[in-house]
Amino acid sequence: MADENESRLGRPDGHRYDAPESDESRVSKEWTYAVLGILVLVLLVLIATGTVQIFPG
Repeated sequence: MADENESRLGRPDGHRYDAPESDESRVSKEWTYAVLGILVLVLLVLIATGTVQIFPG
């Protein structure tokens, strides 16, 4: 039989409970996504201006 702690942490959809993120972890993710977004925007601008060619020809 399952342990009481195991059944208490389980949810009806079968997933286990995840503890909330720490503030430090959340802020770190925000900065990472912001840098990634800026990098994608720069790449899109370079492709749009023709500096980076997708199909050389």
